Amino acid sequence: MGKPALMIYRQHSEGIGKLLQCLALARSLSRQFRPIVLTNDALPDGIEAPDGVEVVKMPAHSQSSDADVVRIQDAQERESNVAERREFILQQYTEHNPAVLMFDTFPFGDSGLADELMPLLEQAKSHSAIPPHIICCLQDIQHFAGSNPQQRDDETARLLEQFFDLVLVHTDPVFARLEEFFQPKNTLSTPIQYTGFLLPGQMSGRLTGAREKRVLVSAGGGETGAPLFRAAVEAHRLLWEASRLPMTIITGPLATKKVQADIQRLSSDSRSLTIKRSVPSLAAEMRKVHWSVSQCGYGTATEAVASMVSPLFVPSGGGRVLEQTDRAHRLAHWGVGRLLVQDHLNGVSLANEIMQLAHFVPRETGFSMAGLTSTKMYINRLIGASVAKSTPHTAGSSSAS
Repeated sequence: MGKPALMIYRQHSEGIGKLLQCLALARSLSRQFRPIVLTNDALPDGIEAPDGVEVVKMPAHSQSSDADVVRIQDAQERESNVAERREFILQQYTEHNPAVLMFDTFPFGDSGLADELMPLLEQAKSHSAIPPHIICCLQDIQHFAGSNPQQRDDETARLLEQFFDLVLVHTDPVFARLEEFFQPKNTLSTPIQYTGFLLPGQMSGRLTGAREKRVLVSAGGGETGAPLFRAAVEAHRLLWEASRLPMTIITGPLATKKVQADIQRLSSDSRSLTIKRSVPSLAAEMRKVHWSVSQCGYGTATEAVASMVSPLFVPSGGGRVLEQTDRAHRLAHWGVGRLLVQDHLNGVSLANEIMQLAHFVPRETGFSMAGLTSTKMYINRLIGASVAKSTPHTAGSSSAS
């Protein structure tokens, strides 16, 4: 008999961090399950699905680029698109018949996803001969949009109670807790478990050899990294004149060709500034150097903490600004890194902050980084408890051998 299927629904998100985490989680579960990852985006160049993991691209979300189009036309197009995605998701569910369904963030976050996902939940819970175990996975920091937070939280709690068996929060509860961001009126009976941070990169053993006196600049996938990269080029000129400090900028696979070309052009006269589009493992690169400058997406921040590099966090000014800024403030509070807000970002301020890093030693927090291992453990417990509950016990039976 083949391995049971495990289906992961991944929301669209800025950057590349969530995708890497999702693939790492699927890879870690592939010995026990046959993971299928439903994703909105094709895998970027340089990123491949792990062995044993199937990545399925869903039909794209329809998005109108013209704000003046007729509203009824927009509504019709959206409904057609939602119906197409809904049918595709149900088809994948029927084809694979997963034993476990995992949802990235939903039912938290974007309430618009309910239109395409509710039929899947209803099919799984009410019309399956053997219903799958249904799990919601969340990151550490959550800032949910909406004009009526209480109504949103109450509706989310209702969906959790009705359909979900478990909520896994990929953080250390000392760092952040779900109740900071989620406060329904009624007590939630769906179990919530904290797994520790989920580390996408490989962190095996302790660092061997001395760290290089080099600044590593990165911005996750690079989608919103252009302001940081340009400031870094200017900061490098100042730092090179003062202290001959080399720098590497990793623009990321999602940086546009224009951004990549601009950074190459701006740095063309510097022999001590290296530009790379991507690296196999950002975590491994951080372990080689003394100093890191990055935004504060979940993946990059987690890798910075685990690598014990001296980091400067410059939270993104993009759509995840609240989460990144909140995360950066918390990490600074714990003594893990320093913080430069994007409103104050320029070449001079960045150069000054990098100079301050020379005297900064990150604190060891003891935050759990066992997210992959703990997630597997909680899934196995959930399945084991379900099997035990459904197994009939015969009166007078004995376990003696």
